[in-house]
Amino acid sequence: MSTFFLLLAATAAAAAAFRARKASADAALLPAVILVATGAEEPEDTKDIVRVVHRIKEAFPCYGGRLAFSSGRIRALWRARSADEGYRKSHLGLDEMIYSVRNVFSVLASVQETGPRLTLVQGLYLVDGPEYHDLAVLVETLRQIKTFDRDSAPFPWIGLGEPALGKGDGQRDNVFRVAGALAPIFKEAEERKAAVLLASDPFGGINPPAYRNLEDALRSLYNVPAAIALHESRQRAADILAGFAATCPPPGPVLIAPLAPVLSPEAREDIAGAGEERWAAVCRSKGYETVTRLQGLASEDAFADILIENLKRQESALSLRYFG
Repeated sequence: MSTFFLLLAATAAAAAAFRARKASADAALLPAVILVATGAEEPEDTKDIVRVVHRIKEAFPCYGGRLAFSSGRIRALWRARSADEGYRKSHLGLDEMIYSVRNVFSVLASVQETGPRLTLVQGLYLVDGPEYHDLAVLVETLRQIKTFDRDSAPFPWIGLGEPALGKGDGQRDNVFRVAGALAPIFKEAEERKAAVLLASDPFGGINPPAYRNLEDALRSLYNVPAAIALHESRQRAADILAGFAATCPPPGPVLIAPLAPVLSPEAREDIAGAGEERWAAVCRSKGYETVTRLQGLASEDAFADILIENLKRQESALSLRYFG
C-alpha cells in the first residue's frame, strides 16, 4: 500500500512539474508589450508609471508586460535604493519592478531570448521629441535585421506606438483625447475661477505645432482661459498673462500644471522653484496669485488609455504579418 501511495505521489509531482514547465514555456512565448519611460526619481511619481504599466497589462491580458527606463542615471539611482534595506523598509508600497528596472536594450534582449514573437513598444511620451525619435530608430533598426534563415530574424514582428499627441503636428483625435485627459485640471480651474498655464517639461521634447493644436482644443472644450508655456520661450510669459487679463485679471489666480506624463525634478523646479524665472515667480511678478498642481498626466487613466489605443493600432498592423 505504501508503495502505491509513493508511486501516486511521484506521478502527481511529475505532472505538476510538467505543468510548471509548460506554463513557463507558454509564458516565454507570450507576445510582449514594453512601456519605455525616461524614468522617475520620486517614489510618488513612479506610482504613476506603474499605474500605466498595469493598465496596459489589463488591456493586453495575453501579453507579457515589461517596463524600461531610458535614463541611466535614474536606473542607477534605483539600483542603489534596491540595495538599501533602510530605504526599502521606509517605502514598502513601492512596486518591485521599479527597483529592478532596466534599459530598453536589456528588456528587448530578454524578450527575444526564447525566440521571436509579436512585440509592442510604447513610449511614455507626449510628443515626438528626441527620446521618441531615438526609440523609433531603435525599433525600426531591429525590425530590419535580416538573417540567412528567415525564421531566425530576432524581431520580425516589432512595432512602436505613437506618442500621446501623435506624430508631426498631432492627430486630431489624439489632440482632443489629450485635451480630455486634462479635464481634472480644468475642473479645478473652474472651481477656483482661475486661468490655466500648462508648462512643458524642459526635457520632454518640444513640438510647437502640436501644442498650438492642443491649445485650440482646450479652448473649444473648456470655458477657461488657458495657454501652453514652452520652456524655451519664456519671453512669451508676458504675452500669455496679458491674454489672461481680459477674462482673468490679477490677482487671478493662475493654476500652473506640468504638461508632461511624469513630473521630472527639472519640471518641478521650473514650475515652482525659487528663481525669478520660474513660472510661479513670473506670474506673481505680474500680480497674479498662483496655485501649482505638481502631478503628471500619467496619473490619469484617460491618458494611459490614449497610449493603449496607439498600441492597439500597432497590434492590428503587426497581427496581419504575425498570424498571416
